[in-house]
Amino acid sequence: AQIQIFVMGLFELNQDPAKFKLHLRDFLIQLKEFAGDNTDLYLDEREAELERKKKEEMESALKIPGLVKPADLPMDEEE
Repeated sequence: AQIQIFVMGLFELNQDPAKFKLHLRDFLIQLKEFAGDNTDLYLDEREAELERKKKEEMESALKIPGLVKPADLPMDEEE
């Protein structure tokens, strides 16, 4: 509905530059207000990406002997 109102306003106000600019500015402000609230929507994806990077770094470090402290080494089930 918001997009429809915006597009209709663009067509209706294209002859009056001041009203057109005001309409466009209002729409951009509404988008910016929404964009500020959606950071929590991507929290799961960011956490998964950080976990994946951490795991890759650990795997890379394990390939080089002595790079990982013994206390940080993963425990084997046999030990």
